[in-house]
Amino acid sequence: MNFKRSVLVGAALFAASVVTAQAATKVEFWSHSLAPTYDAYHKEVVAKFNSLNNGIVLTQKDLGWGAMKPAIVAAVAEGNVPALALVPTDWMNEMSGKLLTPVDGIINKAQYTNAALSNATVDGKIYGFPSYQVTAVMVFNKDMLAKAGVKPEFKSLDDVFAAAKKIKATTGKPGWASKLQDGFTGWFMFEGLPLMANGKAAFNSPKHVALVQKFADAYKEGTIVKDVNLDFDKQIAGFANGNFAMFAEGGHAVKKIKDANPAAYKAADVTSFPLGDNGKLAFGGWTTMYVVPKGQKDMKSVGVVGNFITGEWAQEQFAKASYTFASTKLANAAASKDPALNDMTDPGKKAFKMGGMVIDKTRHFMVKDLPAGADEAALTKVMNDKIDAAIQGRIPAKQALDEAVAAWNAQFAK
Repeated sequence: MNFKRSVLVGAALFAASVVTAQAATKVEFWSHSLAPTYDAYHKEVVAKFNSLNNGIVLTQKDLGWGAMKPAIVAAVAEGNVPALALVPTDWMNEMSGKLLTPVDGIINKAQYTNAALSNATVDGKIYGFPSYQVTAVMVFNKDMLAKAGVKPEFKSLDDVFAAAKKIKATTGKPGWASKLQDGFTGWFMFEGLPLMANGKAAFNSPKHVALVQKFADAYKEGTIVKDVNLDFDKQIAGFANGNFAMFAEGGHAVKKIKDANPAAYKAADVTSFPLGDNGKLAFGGWTTMYVVPKGQKDMKSVGVVGNFITGEWAQEQFAKASYTFASTKLANAAASKDPALNDMTDPGKKAFKMGGMVIDKTRHFMVKDLPAGADEAALTKVMNDKIDAAIQGRIPAKQALDEAVAAWNAQFAK
């Protein structure tokens, strides 16, 4: 009888364990263009989560840059959505109304910086769990600046232009790659110049015109790189080959220089980029969010996962691996104390250290005051095409902005 009883008890326990395993909720999150570089990081995050959380089995899949947006659209249409998907914040802003579910009720707001929560908010609702972010520093060639007698100390955008002009005069090469490829809306916002006023486009004031003209003059002189489409990889290659003296990017870009040309990495150093909008904004802010596609039914489990994969521990580990920055309150400080990241003779690690000092002032520049139904992508293209023409000297700056403003307001009136 005792033997039979023990068999029955064992069978019952086994059956219960099977039922429990079967009842576990499977939750999948999609990372974005991070494989294979960060596969080990994601495996560690998934393993740690699964070891700490009974009842939820977490899995991860990485989608390439061109695949994520159509995958989210298709998943929502088919009603088979992931728990979370990683996107740039401007994508979140664009998709918020039609494709995403707000997370106000499940996010642990206490762990994130105020800036991160501001980035995650659209029309008063939080649509994302803030993830990693980038803040720019000024990367420079030590030899070229020394030859030009330029001290790597910049308090304003005018200081940057003045330094670039001296470098051009001394070395014959452009002093600065000015990120024109990212469009001009960011430069207006960085300088505290509004794009909209009273529901209409308003970026053709004398101050707006003067800023565009400043870039146009520098472009004509060769003070800045003459390429309005200088993408990230070309920028890294250009600096690594000594084609220009300075560019502004995050620590992840500095690491890429080492891969492209170790000698150029040794000749490189970093300094802080001036703050914009009267000291309120850090330059080069690019942020990411884990968003919840519409149709997700298990928001409780999504909250558990979202708060973990964007929590202090997970973000600290990713900051160490990538030289990017966390959007939580404590992870950046914790990562900065790691001896492996505290070598100030290494430009990439120094970039991480310096960027972390202004992370609370980082914003992902986006146009948030457009009328309902406005096509932000089309509007931005019109603006950038006109401003590119002005910077390249094909039309006057005032004409470019007047025409772009007229095009925006014409679309708003439809």
